[in-house]
Amino acid sequence: MDAYDRIVNILREKTRFIIVSHISPDGDAIGSTLALGEALTKLGKKVTLYNRDGVPSTLGFLSGSEKVVADIPPENFDCAVLVDCATPDRAGQAFERAAIAGPKVAIDHHRIDSASVDVACIDDTAASTGDVVLRILKRMGTAISRDIAMCIYCTLAVDTGFFRYSNTTEAVLKTASELVGLGADPWTVAKNLEESYPAERFHLLARSLATLTLAYGGKYAFMDVTQRMTAETGASIELSDEFAGIPRSIGSVVISALFREMQTGKIKVSLRSKEDIDVAAIAKKFGGGGHSHAAGCSINGTLAEAKEKIEAAVAGIIR
Repeated sequence: MDAYDRIVNILREKTRFIIVSHISPDGDAIGSTLALGEALTKLGKKVTLYNRDGVPSTLGFLSGSEKVVADIPPENFDCAVLVDCATPDRAGQAFERAAIAGPKVAIDHHRIDSASVDVACIDDTAASTGDVVLRILKRMGTAISRDIAMCIYCTLAVDTGFFRYSNTTEAVLKTASELVGLGADPWTVAKNLEESYPAERFHLLARSLATLTLAYGGKYAFMDVTQRMTAETGASIELSDEFAGIPRSIGSVVISALFREMQTGKIKVSLRSKEDIDVAAIAKKFGGGGHSHAAGCSINGTLAEAKEKIEAAVAGIIR
């Protein structure tokens, strides 16, 4: 029995689910949560959708987003499903304290060394976690509604950079086409994710672009987002989520980094790369992870200290 069948059996057997994802969720995390949540609800299951940080405003257009709670109700669950992450600590301390009598299972597409759950379905051939969820639902014989199709299409759009990144394959495009045929609307997804930003985001981007720095003959580029920038522009730190890809768009750059000062005092680092450079390997050195061309980690210390540590790791690759 493979991991898919084990997950399917658990989803069929259990009745009271809590579906969670990582803190600071993106489109793949929320889309996967909502898609699986709707499918299980239609099967008559009792489902709680949880994310410590709630749903980002740009993803509020997805059906069911209003059902995601930021506080776990005092209930007993017989199964917890982690989507787009494979360790309970990434969902926050409240989830780690939740009353879960049955198995914890993980559904993900990130390459990881190990998963801190009872059962894991980790498929790194999938373009998004939503893609893995879709494969699970098909094995269950679940009808893919328009709302589920929209959620899963959103996961693909986010994790392929709207079908620009290297994980955009023939299979991915066929899946996207299938989802559109089932009711997913590409324009609605694109409009909400790419053309609905507040003006504050662009004021923040202007400040961040002023920090753009190139090193190692233009092969490495990085930018900053500081707490002072967010305070002075009135922008939330979440509005900078997509800034990480900007330095990589420079022709000479093969590795880029975005350094963000978080309110926790940690520095969140988003890494991007081109060609055959695996930035997930860099992120893992600092307790993070991700994909070969898109990864991240958090570093304790000052902005200058985080930059120094990442640059040392980058230097060993591109010098």
